[in-house]
Amino acid sequence: MSLEMKKGSFLNYGAFHCRGGVELTVVARREGGLSVIFYDKKTKKMLEEVTLSKSMSVGRVYSVFFPALKGDICYMLKDSDGIYLDPYAPVISGREKWNDVSRKKNDFDVYGCVGECCADFSEKLTAVSPEDMVIYKLHVRGFTEQNGLPASARGNYKGIIKKLPYLKELGITSLLLMPVYDFEEIRYHSYKVTEPDDTVGEVTSEPFGVNYWGYGDASYFAPKASYFGSDPQKGMDTLVNAVHRAGMEILLEFSFTSEKIINNPRFISNILIWWHMRYKVDGFHLIGEGLPIKYLLSHPKLSDVKIFYDRVDERDLSHEQHKRFFYYNDDFIYPLRRLENHMDGSVAELANQMRKQGKKFGFVNYTAEKTGFTLLDAYSYGEKHNEANGEENRDGSNYNCSSNHGYEGRTNSRNVNRKRLVCIRSDFALLMLSQGIPLITEGDESLNSAEGNNNPYGQDNPVGWAQFSNKKDARYLREFVKQLIKFRSDHPAIRSALPMKQCDYIGCGLPDLSYHDREPWIMGIGPEKKGLGILYAGAYVSKDSEDVMVLMNFYYEDRTYALPGLKDSRKWYLCANTGEEAFYENPILCNEDEITVPGGTVSILAGR
Repeated sequence: MSLEMKKGSFLNYGAFHCRGGVELTVVARREGGLSVIFYDKKTKKMLEEVTLSKSMSVGRVYSVFFPALKGDICYMLKDSDGIYLDPYAPVISGREKWNDVSRKKNDFDVYGCVGECCADFSEKLTAVSPEDMVIYKLHVRGFTEQNGLPASARGNYKGIIKKLPYLKELGITSLLLMPVYDFEEIRYHSYKVTEPDDTVGEVTSEPFGVNYWGYGDASYFAPKASYFGSDPQKGMDTLVNAVHRAGMEILLEFSFTSEKIINNPRFISNILIWWHMRYKVDGFHLIGEGLPIKYLLSHPKLSDVKIFYDRVDERDLSHEQHKRFFYYNDDFIYPLRRLENHMDGSVAELANQMRKQGKKFGFVNYTAEKTGFTLLDAYSYGEKHNEANGEENRDGSNYNCSSNHGYEGRTNSRNVNRKRLVCIRSDFALLMLSQGIPLITEGDESLNSAEGNNNPYGQDNPVGWAQFSNKKDARYLREFVKQLIKFRSDHPAIRSALPMKQCDYIGCGLPDLSYHDREPWIMGIGPEKKGLGILYAGAYVSKDSEDVMVLMNFYYEDRTYALPGLKDSRKWYLCANTGEEAFYENPILCNEDEITVPGGTVSILAGR
């Protein structure tokens, strides 16, 4: 067939249905000729190769409209170096089935497909305020494989939609999804070979594993077909709409490892703009060394997008009108674990992590992450057990600050399991009673274990999937976490959007934040201390807001803490202690002056 061509609009990179035909806007890798090859989408039979005219380009960007091009087609680009996949392709064909090793016969080839560029399919959500956020991080496949779901909803977006009521009831406001763009999950090697006619070809090895997490280079503009079905764009729209209708926001994780991509700020910004404008995604957690954060924050099309990254030059935030950059790193997790596991932890360091907040930026806190031990494993294993990864246990961090509490791994010992559960409840309590945004990693609220593997990047099996047990301990922990999130929501004094000044700047009789020990009103937190009381004064929110006292005791023995006096006939009530499985149904009226906190636990008090 001979295709009629007209100059395109240059509006959207990639290939899209437009005005009854197809518009293609692509970036050539270098100066020189560029062709597009069209294929039948089902058979992958070549239909036609079209050389793009230089008259239809601006610099190295070509935009061509094909008014008569219809049907299910896919395409590839071709230059003097060979045939390659359009990095802007909005849909990918070839990876519709997860981990389909039969693709080896076609050398794991994938093709770009024509998509829909209209942005009216997904619904936008009114942004969740940073101080109200509770993030839940999940892997689309891992979250849904062992969740008691029907077969049609396992391993894909439909399973997430079915579990939205569970997440909503838990108190989650924001879902953070690990990569959902179309990455290559099959691990294989590719080799250049010289053919008999002296041309250079490429062959592929047998598959040798799975890139389960999806980190690494990928087709960043295309929703993953094996997650989102035969029409990935429609599947992504459906998921975003369901999340937004549930009153939650959706955040996506993007991993950039190629220096070529990292050194191309415009390409990265185009990716984020596409997902924000086309799918109404609310924010992005970015992974990669040296990313152009300043450039992204200054881009006008991203001015209402939340950006999460491990570092920033805070001078680049000086002109921000609202808080949308958030530090995402492990600064919170290790001070807490060192204290929990009696590894010479510093309660002063933990207290500083609990109150960190900025006017123009915020912080994300977590007690476990995908790239490390699960929360249960942090108190069940003294060392990593990554042999199943095939790297002789050399991979994964050796710095975990973990403890097995007397037995390595699973045990039927009630005493050992009780100690572990106390640590887990204490971790959740301090996470939810800190100023920063709390993040829960999938399954941690349900005693998920990876069997001591702290780097299950390739474990597409029960080790890597999140486990949601219905045993008593898991059920009780889920309810405890739910109560903690509600307590945080009901007590805005905990989650101030601004830094605490630690003084009585409104004349209410209490500082906004103060520290206490055996005696009230301590000024310094000595390095010898393993316990501390933190008082959040409710008056800085409103005259009716309750005060909150958090008492952490990392000593082995019980410890008595002073209770500061409250104004207006208020009294202290004990709402929970992490040595118990749940909040008290009827909070306990405390002694006027002091309270004893059992060793190794956290007590939560409200002044009312």
